[in-house]
Amino acid sequence: MTVPVLIPRKAIFGNPTRLEPCVSPDGQRIAFIAPKDDVLNIWVAPIGDPKNAKCITNDTKRGIEQYLWTYNNQIVYNWQTHLVNIETAEVRNLTPFDGTTTMPLKPSPSHPNEMLIMMNKRDPSAFDLYHVDLATAELELIEENTKNFAEFYCAGDLKAQFTTQEQPDGSRILLRKNKSTGKWDHCLTWDFSDSVSEFHSMNSDGTKAYLLDCRGRDNLALIEMDLLSQDKDACRLLAESPNTADIQNLVKNPKTGRPIAFSTEYTMTKWHVLDAAYKKDFEYLEKFDGEINISSQSLDNTKWVITQSTASGIQYHIYDREATSTTFLFHSQDELLQYTLSNMHPVVIKSRDDQNLVSYLTIPGHLEDPERPGRLTLPIPLVLHVHGGPWWRDSFGFNQDHQWLCNRGYAVLSVNFRASTGFGKKFVDLGNKQWSKDMHNDLIDAVEWAISEGIAIREKVAIYGGSYGGYATLAGLAFTPDVFCCGVDIVGPSNLVTLLQSVPPYWSAMSRTLILRIGGDPQTEEGRKFLLECSPLTHVESIKKPLLIGQGANDPRVKQAESDQIVQAMVASKIPVGYVLYSDEGHGFHRPPNRISFNALTEKFLATHLGGRREPFGNDFEGSTAEVLQGKEDLLE
Repeated sequence: MTVPVLIPRKAIFGNPTRLEPCVSPDGQRIAFIAPKDDVLNIWVAPIGDPKNAKCITNDTKRGIEQYLWTYNNQIVYNWQTHLVNIETAEVRNLTPFDGTTTMPLKPSPSHPNEMLIMMNKRDPSAFDLYHVDLATAELELIEENTKNFAEFYCAGDLKAQFTTQEQPDGSRILLRKNKSTGKWDHCLTWDFSDSVSEFHSMNSDGTKAYLLDCRGRDNLALIEMDLLSQDKDACRLLAESPNTADIQNLVKNPKTGRPIAFSTEYTMTKWHVLDAAYKKDFEYLEKFDGEINISSQSLDNTKWVITQSTASGIQYHIYDREATSTTFLFHSQDELLQYTLSNMHPVVIKSRDDQNLVSYLTIPGHLEDPERPGRLTLPIPLVLHVHGGPWWRDSFGFNQDHQWLCNRGYAVLSVNFRASTGFGKKFVDLGNKQWSKDMHNDLIDAVEWAISEGIAIREKVAIYGGSYGGYATLAGLAFTPDVFCCGVDIVGPSNLVTLLQSVPPYWSAMSRTLILRIGGDPQTEEGRKFLLECSPLTHVESIKKPLLIGQGANDPRVKQAESDQIVQAMVASKIPVGYVLYSDEGHGFHRPPNRISFNALTEKFLATHLGGRREPFGNDFEGSTAEVLQGKEDLLE
């Protein structure tokens, strides 16, 4: 097979053409995010004519990343709650308070001109609950959060009925509002090991609540609470996962709030029907390749937005339940359609202690062995791509980094190491106190698997990741200095003591869980000793392979100091390091010029040490705030 042409970085990492379509409650319109003057904004179109869309916002900075429809057919968006009238494009900031973050809660169809939001205006570490009048923009404080509550939950009446609270031992309690006394009463307790459980939602009339719950079992199951029962813990099992994966997503009836189907994901997503009236719908959707999700529904539930993710891209469809048919909406990145992308292969790798590590391998198609799908005709350089969190997971589907790196001539492997979510609470618990230990051993075992399978060249393996994946990169070079030939760290913590001492105030509701999961309390001598032992900064002199670090100056989670201190230590020890700082970025690189410029530098770095292909820089630094603080002579052309 012919070697594929080099895909331009801008085609992969530039702004998408369109993404995140969402049908209006009345089913007449579709909204989506798309560029306006190269900045992501919100567009609205008739549902049957997406090409006739008009832009209704005018963000000129970092762009709009999230939004939702209100039930009076307006749109709310971004971290401060902006409300935009889709007819006039008039935008109002409902929470114009400096230094605050808001979290809109889902509006109610029975109260179309109102909604609830959570906001940390009073105290940066606590989110209070506010009622918002969408017509007058009047805010009313209805729950002052002085007890370190996490999220509030309500039914269609927009009255807070449940919340959760972390306990000193890492357990969480579910609290229910007593309508008679106005106090929060204890409802149930999730022990620390059960803390992956969550309150999901309520039905519209407030008579039922739905939990994803692992008490008494390993995997998250769907539990229904009867809120009219005198027994405050009156629960019944609605569904259990039929395999070794957790229940992941629910699709609910938009009017009643009752679950109609759920998904599980082990290597791939599978849908399971709860309400027989929807059996034909999910049978119809099974014909689509890749990962299928129902990402939006009209209020009458006749129109669904379907997201289809395959290794080669993401596309969206409108599903008409009455006609049992779909209409194609659009692709997320039109420019990629002209290029040959690579297949992603789910693989399950055994760890040294016999754990199943669900992983995803992407390999160049022209080198794939026709007799052995998912294997190569000869080994090539490998990039181990480590996900963040670490309480997160990798999944099948379109992955920009996989496609980019594979196009440059590398095999790319992503591993759901222990502590990854979605595979049961025992698998999460196996990661407790295992940063740089068994969590890292899983990554090393995956590398050894790739070498033994003839996929990777032992001397040509790189490690790459952001956030926890950045930590794993630093740990890989510091704790296993002979395994990797180089590493790329994006916003990764280097010192677990300073990481935990500088968590954002709004993480206070989960701070104890962080300490218990990572394994050391920075306020105690014993805890600091443990954390320092697991910190790459402590072992910086063991690093002997090339390292590239990218950091956002405004990162609230992993402060710039995490990168500064390990770079300073490496420079002091005369260990080569490249360091790129972005003055207008936070936890990761969101602006396309910044993303593209860092990937241009990464591409040159990897080509130098792995020997793959690269695209010349061109004008990839135009509009970027990239400042190369270390390693200019090696990174720049």
